[in-house]
Amino acid sequence: MKPRLVMIGSIFAILGLFVTGNTYAQTKITRPKAGLPYKITTSGSYFLAANLSVSTKTTTAILVKSNNVTINLNGFVISGIGGNSTGVGIDASAVTGVTIANGTITGFGTGIKLNSTSTVEGVQIYNNNGDGIATSGSSCFVSNSVITGNSGSGLDFSDATSGYLSNVLNNSSNVINGTNMGNNVCSGTICP
Repeated sequence: MKPRLVMIGSIFAILGLFVTGNTYAQTKITRPKAGLPYKITTSGSYFLAANLSVSTKTTTAILVKSNNVTINLNGFVISGIGGNSTGVGIDASAVTGVTIANGTITGFGTGIKLNSTSTVEGVQIYNNNGDGIATSGSSCFVSNSVITGNSGSGLDFSDATSGYLSNVLNNSSNVINGTNMGNNVCSGTICP
């Protein structure tokens, strides 16, 4: 009798999703036939379903051209060619309200470029030729990330209105501007 109750309960839960409208569409990021960058021109939720790599040192992998975008890297890697690369892993420097989470970015000129009111969480950003994360706007937040081996700064905030929490940093320069909200490690010691 109990298995039947569990099955009936599961059916009602699924039906409840459709009745309340709690279904969320996500767009899969795929390599465009014309080549990278993958351009995001509509607000919404996006996700990687495979690793994404560029083939030239100047190429940007993902270019965000619309406000209010969420990108779930889904545990995958966005990789540049390393060395003296000048491209960007994810460039969202001209828009606001971007969230990037759950993956790895390596081998670019800059790992991530952001504008105002944007968030990065649970990302590994390492071995980029410049900054790990650079912001050109205010009120950004970076948390629970590992940012290491970048030739520039790990976190380069444009001012003190942005904050960082629970990150591990080990870069040429770890943090420029921003507000330390606690539990950050900079090159083996607590960040100032």
